[in-house]
Amino acid sequence: MPLKNNDFVLVDYTVKIKETNEVIETTREDVAKENKLYREDEVYKPKLMIIGEGRFVKGFEEAVASSEVGESKVVEVEPKKAYGERDPNKVKVLSLRELARNNIVPEPGKFIEIGGVVGLVKSVSGGRVVVDFNHPLAGKVLVFEFKVVKKIDDPVEKIKHLILRRSKRISEENLNVKYLPDEARVEIETPEDILLAEDLQIFKNAVANDIFKYFEEIKQVTFLDHFFKKE
Repeated sequence: MPLKNNDFVLVDYTVKIKETNEVIETTREDVAKENKLYREDEVYKPKLMIIGEGRFVKGFEEAVASSEVGESKVVEVEPKKAYGERDPNKVKVLSLRELARNNIVPEPGKFIEIGGVVGLVKSVSGGRVVVDFNHPLAGKVLVFEFKVVKKIDDPVEKIKHLILRRSKRISEENLNVKYLPDEARVEIETPEDILLAEDLQIFKNAVANDIFKYFEEIKQVTFLDHFFKKE
């Protein structure tokens, strides 16, 4: 049975650029190591996709939505349903002096940020800097190899995965969540992993907003911070 909007699913996937067969993203540790993409701070396991949310490229999300749980597929996604076609108007020539005034030191192959927009420095010559503000994957056909591992129906498990995707520092086994629909609230024990994090309040606000978005019956999210005396 095809998936529908707001369904929570866990998806294992690997993304390649069709033209070069280069692997650019994966949820699998073995594939990451084989392709020299492995990072120790990354969590390699199936990722949460909420159908219709738009956190993944449109073509990939559509392919997952038309799949069955347990099904594996390989699909090609054209630029118009990925990162768009390349736009030559997004390649700008900037003044080296202007960038220097903003404490930006441009180097070919380096990404720089100007006015909240990130661009790739293509060349630096004669006081002129050519910067490409197209997405690095614009114009690329992407190949997604994926498997829909699981559909999540349990509300507590859904909430846990909403929390986990907001922080790589949290271990699932450290999550304690109470779903209390009769009281229109959710109670979450703040994981010890992030109890002293500087961005804790931002994290809490983001999680609460995610819960409000996908659980209309919930009107309050309570976080419990526990500190224990060390013996």
